Amino acid sequence: MTDKVQNINLTSPPWPKLRVLVIDDQHSAQSFMKSMLLRFGIRHIDTASNYREAISQCQQAAYQLILVDYHLDHTLNGSELISLLRKKQLLSADCGLVIFSADASARVVLSALAVEPDAFMTLPMPLRSLQEKLTQAWRNSQARQPLYQQMSEKGFDEGIRYCKEQLLKHGPDYQLESLLLDMLLDKEDWAQAKRYIELFQTYHPSAKVALAEARLLAHTTDKHSAIQLLRRLVEKSPMCLDALDLLASYQSDTGQYHEAMLTAHRALKLNPAASHRALKLAQLAAKTGQGEPLIQAGMTLATHLPIIDVGWIICLAEFCATFEQHYFSQPEPKVRRQLRRRLNQISDRAHHRVLPAQRPFLNAFRQITDARLLLAQGATLKAKRRLMLGLSGYFGCLNKLPSVILAEALPILLQLGETGLIADICQVLKHRDHFDGHSQFRLQALRENHCAFEALRKLESALRTAQSASQSQPAQALLKFKAILHDYPYCTEANLGKIDCLLRIPQQDCRVDFTPQLSAISTMPLPPLLSQWRTLLRAQISNLPESQFRNGQYRPLRRELDPVRIQTWAPLLH
Repeated sequence: MTDKVQNINLTSPPWPKLRVLVIDDQHSAQSFMKSMLLRFGIRHIDTASNYREAISQCQQAAYQLILVDYHLDHTLNGSELISLLRKKQLLSADCGLVIFSADASARVVLSALAVEPDAFMTLPMPLRSLQEKLTQAWRNSQARQPLYQQMSEKGFDEGIRYCKEQLLKHGPDYQLESLLLDMLLDKEDWAQAKRYIELFQTYHPSAKVALAEARLLAHTTDKHSAIQLLRRLVEKSPMCLDALDLLASYQSDTGQYHEAMLTAHRALKLNPAASHRALKLAQLAAKTGQGEPLIQAGMTLATHLPIIDVGWIICLAEFCATFEQHYFSQPEPKVRRQLRRRLNQISDRAHHRVLPAQRPFLNAFRQITDARLLLAQGATLKAKRRLMLGLSGYFGCLNKLPSVILAEALPILLQLGETGLIADICQVLKHRDHFDGHSQFRLQALRENHCAFEALRKLESALRTAQSASQSQPAQALLKFKAILHDYPYCTEANLGKIDCLLRIPQQDCRVDFTPQLSAISTMPLPPLLSQWRTLLRAQISNLPESQFRNGQYRPLRRELDPVRIQTWAPLLH
C-alpha cells in the first residue's frame, strides 16, 4: 500500500468521529487492518475474532462502519455473519458494511454480494483504493438512513415519496432507483412502476431495472415475455444470480421444468451457500423425477446450512418434504432403500455442519423423518418407536423444540392416537406468535383434515369413558379399550388401559397373554406419567410382591383425560 493517503474531493467521512468494527479470525490481519484505518484518522476501532464477539460488540456500541473478513472460522462466513447481525437487529441503517477477502473467486464474490454489503474489497488493496471503498460505503449508509427513517416514522408511501424527491433533486442513483422500484412493485402499483422503469432504462439502465421490468412483464403481460427478457439479461450478465433465480421461477411456472432445473443448477453452482437455491433445485428435480440432482442438492444444502438460527432445520424440513414426494413415487423397494441411505448421508453431513447445541434438534428431526417414512410404508410399530425416540429428550419441555419439529410430529401422533402428546404440543403451539412457512403448511394440512380431527374427538371420548369405568367395571372397560385398539392398535393409553383391565378382572385366567399390548409400548420411551404406569403394570405382570403395587404406590390410571383437553388442540381447526 502507498504511504500517502490522498484526499477524496467529494464529501469525506468524519474519520475521527467514526466508530469502526473489524471482524477477522486472524489477529495479525486485525492488527494490519487497524493500522491502515488509523492512517485515515480513525480513532475508535474495535475488533472481533468470531461471531460471538461480533454480537457482543454490536450490542454494546453503534458502529458507522463494519469491516468483516469473508473467511472467518468454520462456523460462519462473513456473509452469514452479516445476515445474523441483521436478524438480531444489531445494525442501524446508517452503518456501512464492507466484506473483504484475499479470495477473489466468483463463488466468494457472489456469496458476499448476495447479502448486499455497501462494498466488497479484494486484498491486498492500495491505500487510496481502500479509502475510496470505505468512503463509498459510508456515503451509501448516509444516503439510505433518511429513507429508512421516513419509512419507519411515516410508512411505505412516505418512503416512495422520499425516493422520488431525492432522485429529482440529485439525479441518478442506483441504490435509490432500486429501492423505489422494489417498493412500487411490492405495493403492486404497476402503472407507476412501468413509468419509472421506462425512465431509468432510457437514462440510467442497470440489471436491477431489467429485473424490475421482468417482474412487471410477468404480471401485466405474460411470463414468456419475462423469460425472454431474463434470458437476454443473463447473456449480458452471466453471473447475475437474481436474474437466474427469477428465470428459473418463471420457467417452472410455465411448465418448462427441465429448462428451469438447468437454470437453477447454474445458479446453485455459482453460489452454493444460498439455501433457497438448493431447495429450488431439489423441488425441480423431484418434479422431473430425477433422483441424483435431488440428492446432490440435499448434499449441498447440508454442507452450507444457515446455522445462525433455526433456519437450518426449516431448510432441512422443506428438503425432506420434497424428498418424500420423490421417495413415494418410486415403486421399487430397492430404489427406496437406496434413497433412504442417501438421506442418511445428507443427515450425517448436516450433523457436521450444525453447532453442538443444535445437534439434539437434528437428532430429533431425523427420527421423526424416519417415522414419517416408516408409517407411510405400514411399519407402524417401528414408526412409533422412532417418533418416541425423537421426542423423548423433550417430553418434559416440548416448548424448547422449534415449531417445525412439532409440526412434523403432529400428523404422526394423530395417526397413532397419542392424545396426550397431541394436547401437549398444541398447548405449546398455541403460545407461539410466529410460524415459518413450512410449519404453516403442515398445520394448514391438519386444519383441513376434518375427518382425522373428528376421529380424534371420538377417540378422546372413548378413552375417557373406558378409563372412568376401569376401576369399578373393568370387564366393560376392557371391551371399550378393545374397540379403541381396533382403530388405533398402537395407542399407548388404550394398550395400558387394556392391560390394567385384564389385571383387575378377578376371574381372569392368570395365563393371559399380555404380549400384544406390551409389544406396542415396551420397546420405546414414553412420557413420564405413562412410563411410570407401564413400569407398575410390568411389575404386577411379573408377580412382584403385592405390597409394591397395592399399598398406594400402584396408580392404575392417574393421568385421566381432562374433559377440556379438546379445547387445547381445537384451535388448530380455525
